[in-house]
Amino acid sequence: MMPNIIVSLSDNDKRLIFSILLIVIIVIVLIGLLGYILFRLMRWQSKKMDTLVHDVVIYKVVTDRKHFIRYGRVKNWAMFFKQAYIPLIIIIVAFIVLIIHNCITNNWAYNPFSTYDGFGTIFYTWKFSGRYVGGTLIRFAELVVDNYPHVTAIAWCGYIFGPLILVGGVWYLVSVACLLARTVLLYKRSREVFEKSLDGYRQSEADETPKEETEEAK
Repeated sequence: MMPNIIVSLSDNDKRLIFSILLIVIIVIVLIGLLGYILFRLMRWQSKKMDTLVHDVVIYKVVTDRKHFIRYGRVKNWAMFFKQAYIPLIIIIVAFIVLIIHNCITNNWAYNPFSTYDGFGTIFYTWKFSGRYVGGTLIRFAELVVDNYPHVTAIAWCGYIFGPLILVGGVWYLVSVACLLARTVLLYKRSREVFEKSLDGYRQSEADETPKEETEEAK
């Protein structure tokens, strides 16, 4: 039965299946690339924690783990606010524009990403249109264009809100990721610098005094 279904597919159906598989592959590649970029970014930001706490440890201003973590937290959050205040302002401006638009139009259900009167009007969008392949054997979903890119005056709010919220949101999320990366390194450094360890220590070996050292001492 399955070979009959494959034979009954038209060239358009085969191209559609190929397109869907290609989109899935591209999405997987993009997710992997995004993960790599995020990893590199967090690794780079985590090194900044060393810069923030280096001097107080070297000059023994901080001498215990609790004080070290408390000091590191203050410095870490100060850097976060320094990095995040600009994207927060961008996000606030975006919502102010949205509120002004809703007040003018008296439409509080307005979707700023709509493909009719929002940011989505400048993008291609697709939808699945169902049809039968091979008689009534299976119902095949055909991908058709739902919206072609166009500009319309009634979507002015979406054209402002969309880019602002996307830029501000991504920027803010990156700042949060940097905060978490520095926090992880802070606790890691607190263990490395202040915690004592007996790993690899053997009392029997420590009690043994080499004969050569004893003779030299005499």
